[in-house]
Amino acid sequence: MTTVAAFLDAVGRVVVPRGSAPVARTVAAEMRHRGPNRLVIEAPVAAESAPGKKVWVSFHVQGAEARLAVSHPRTLYAFSHWLREVRGADPVAAWRRARRREPAFAWRRPVYDLYFAQSARAVRHLDREDYVREMARTGFTHLEVNGLAAPEPAEEGVPGEIYSRFYTYLPALDQFVASFLNRGVYPAALLRANLARLKENAALAERYGLVPTLTCFEPRSVPEALLQRFPELRGCRVDHPFRSFKPRYNLAVSHPVVRRHYRELLQRLLRAVPRLGCLSVWSNDSGAGFEFTRSLYVGANGSAYVVREWSGDDAVARAAAKNAVGFLRLLSEAAAEVRPGFRVVTRLEPFGPEREDVVRGLGRGLDVEVPSLLTTGWESPDRHPRYADTEVSPFTLYSHAFAPAEGPAMRRLAARGCRTHVMHAHGPVNNFEPLLGIPFPWLVREKLEALRAGGVRYVAHLGGGAPPASVPFDVNGEIVRRFLFDPTEEAEDAVRSVAASFTTSAVDARGLLAAWRLTERAIRGFEPHPLYFPWGVWYRLQVRPLVPDIGAIPESERAYYERAMLATHHNPTRVDLARDVLFTLTDARTAERTAGRIARYALPPLERARARLDGRAGSSPALADLRDRLEALSIWMTTRRHVALWVAHVHGYLEARGAQARGTHRQALGKMVRAEIENTEALRALLARSRVDFMALSDEAENTFLQGPAFADHLRRKIDLMRRYGDRLPRIDPDLVWQVRGLRVRPTGGEAVG
Repeated sequence: MTTVAAFLDAVGRVVVPRGSAPVARTVAAEMRHRGPNRLVIEAPVAAESAPGKKVWVSFHVQGAEARLAVSHPRTLYAFSHWLREVRGADPVAAWRRARRREPAFAWRRPVYDLYFAQSARAVRHLDREDYVREMARTGFTHLEVNGLAAPEPAEEGVPGEIYSRFYTYLPALDQFVASFLNRGVYPAALLRANLARLKENAALAERYGLVPTLTCFEPRSVPEALLQRFPELRGCRVDHPFRSFKPRYNLAVSHPVVRRHYRELLQRLLRAVPRLGCLSVWSNDSGAGFEFTRSLYVGANGSAYVVREWSGDDAVARAAAKNAVGFLRLLSEAAAEVRPGFRVVTRLEPFGPEREDVVRGLGRGLDVEVPSLLTTGWESPDRHPRYADTEVSPFTLYSHAFAPAEGPAMRRLAARGCRTHVMHAHGPVNNFEPLLGIPFPWLVREKLEALRAGGVRYVAHLGGGAPPASVPFDVNGEIVRRFLFDPTEEAEDAVRSVAASFTTSAVDARGLLAAWRLTERAIRGFEPHPLYFPWGVWYRLQVRPLVPDIGAIPESERAYYERAMLATHHNPTRVDLARDVLFTLTDARTAERTAGRIARYALPPLERARARLDGRAGSSPALADLRDRLEALSIWMTTRRHVALWVAHVHGYLEARGAQARGTHRQALGKMVRAEIENTEALRALLARSRVDFMALSDEAENTFLQGPAFADHLRRKIDLMRRYGDRLPRIDPDLVWQVRGLRVRPTGGEAVG
């Protein structure tokens, strides 16, 4: 019996018709080119600019000739590998009839591709082509290509502030090309380097059939020098007033001169990189926003061109929405003149009172990108899969459902020509950062089934993937790939098949499967913190000392981790793990509940999974790889539990009445400090002995989003500080928020003295 894999191995001649996309030749080059069989590959390059064309893939065999055909080049590489790697054992006879199958999703587009183009692009062991190849193999259809060439952004900051760091990701259009308006504002060499990197990324995308895309924060702030030159064009203030010490303003996008500027920027970029297919616009964050919208940092401010100052709230919301939609429409129309079929997508979460007016303006090439159409602003539609009393971020793995009621809302938008791109995260981004390769295949499958049942055709995958060299056994990615071309396959069969593909014996496959199952039980038992779960790297949780009085440690001794931490000198999060800027992140009662749940329901199944692997890790690379990742996950979860205990007992001590209650809290803190020292020692030992890239690190430099080469030394310093300061009385400086560098301000609000 001849199998599909055997037939493909015996292909001696490959025919690629004229007009095919470059990916057809990429697939052809991977053939062995020996044997009597003939393969015709059809992937029409023009299909990507044909809006609305149905997506399908097909493979059939007639005698010694096979035909591999796709409607769109973006599916060819994944489908060809799926045939060989997943269906390779099928008898050729099963593929003798020409049949088209429709992938589960028309688009699987990455947004905020952390390790390829965005803030963690300096991660070690990243081979950019290897990364793109793996993205294509596992079923991504697009590639986000607008990454900066330099490790740091061009944005100029002010001493002591941290806001300029946000400009390292999702760079705006003006970081690649200039227009008549801003020519010379950014150095020409900078723009050339950034554009060259974007072109390189786009060429890699095209080689593997992926559609190159942009995700930009727009309208983003511009250098003050430009606004000093043209003060009439000043838009709204878009910086976070607590994280920046310098106001930042964007351009007034309703002004015809600014509109011409943006038209020229986008069209110049499209002419330089003609295959660009999509622009996702993120706003109202990280130095970008629309005038008079009321969300995050923008507030109700802007130019003189949008609304009268005395207008009521409803009138302001309508005017703000009209201005935002007008900007998006401008981008869409400008792009269409150069690149037919180009889509402009925008996120809805940044819009509050303006949201419904923005939605009414979408359509005719303007799409929407959301976790849910049923919520407003930053509300979450999701509850924890185990704890109904816990709301979870829709941008994490815990968003495992999709409400049927989303369907009618999507269909109403579709009737106006507006596609709904539903956001989902199954990779390492926002999930246990900075750990890599954590398996939760059944949660991934639940979400995929819910999206398909809900009628979703366009998936916006938050974060992209992990560096393939670091994660050689990516079960989550494999589950998505299998679902893409065979969504009717039973989930258990799919996971079992992946386990078998990662191992060489049935015994090892069963061991891997059992460990995955226990790991997912642990993950379902973990209660995530809304900020510390996805963004713990920002807060340096793994390397900062968890002592009862962080402020007792001299600033010079805290500098090793505070230099890259997301905190200005007057941010209370420096000394209080329950707060960040003016937000209260959690309270003592909630934190105690969280710590208890992690101890009872997350850590025990994880320990059982590790115990299963300890005895068999030497028999299989996949088992050895997973063993170290699970040890890292256990350490990571334990630190999060200790952060929760810190909040529960430091704040509990400060709120307690009576010596006995305070003594109980001190005793609990002492136990936590000793346990976290032991936990950190375990991480140091794991780093020293493991050959597995279980976490994202950089060999080049440390930044807010990525731990650097000094990580092991930072752990050593943490242990030293915890030993020296771990027995201090709990204390939180209540006046840290009022600090002014160079001055002392009395807590009573008295006169400031030098």
